[in-house]
Amino acid sequence: MKSYGSQDMFSDLKKVLINPPLQKMDSVDHNKWHYDGPLNQNKIDENFFSFLNILKNFGTEIISLDQKENFFDSVFPHDASLVIDDGAIILSMGKKLRKEEPSLHKDLYKSIGVPIVGTIEPPGTVEGGDCLWIDKKTLVVGRGFRTNAHGIKQISKILNRHGVEVISFDLPYFQGPDACLHLMSLISILDRDLAIIYQPLFPVELLKLLGDRGIRCIEIPEHDFQSSKGLCVNILALSPRKLVMIEGFPATEKLLLESGCDIQTFDGNELCIKAEGGPTCLTRPIYRK
Repeated sequence: MKSYGSQDMFSDLKKVLINPPLQKMDSVDHNKWHYDGPLNQNKIDENFFSFLNILKNFGTEIISLDQKENFFDSVFPHDASLVIDDGAIILSMGKKLRKEEPSLHKDLYKSIGVPIVGTIEPPGTVEGGDCLWIDKKTLVVGRGFRTNAHGIKQISKILNRHGVEVISFDLPYFQGPDACLHLMSLISILDRDLAIIYQPLFPVELLKLLGDRGIRCIEIPEHDFQSSKGLCVNILALSPRKLVMIEGFPATEKLLLESGCDIQTFDGNELCIKAEGGPTCLTRPIYRK
């Protein structure tokens, strides 16, 4: 029986690719990797396994990549591939230190019987953090420093063959080319008709599109966005309105609770906030149903 396909951001998370942090992350040049200061390995591991336990308790099947030395950002597997109902698309990384990661995803999918339906080729770049399902037939893609026009043209061609429309929007400059600003740094889809956004940096036309599609947007508080370096808007839906987010942002939690959400939190200060990747980034959904 087929057990892959993920063309929304909120259905029950049945199977997911997740990758434990490599040891010696605390020894890397944090400036080179654009991490926010030196990392503490014990805290990184504690953050990760707290998150992993939430997934396991929900009943999600966990698939892991083969570990590769020096692929430190592989702990954020969301970016290197995209799984649709017909198979996997192998993406192409805009961050040069991550350029080898998509090949690991390709090998993994072949080993578990997920067909490869497309590959983004240079000079095209597309990172999964810039890809947002607003419904099963519409993928929104952010065009910025990590995802370029060549890549968007390629993924549009691939997905059009599978009945999916691709709509792209420009992302803001914000903190420049070295920082990680994905489209999903500004929005998370929480249910069929609910999202959370950081409105000051959000594309106006995308906001209009969400309204036209009947998706209500919660506005994340400015203080929470700034103090989390944007990571508290990065929220993983395990199922509709059943959410996982980084702990320590009660104003955001209050807004979510008022919208009927069930929230689980974990300490993500070391792994997520310092290393520029939130709960969604820590996963590559393989199967949602």
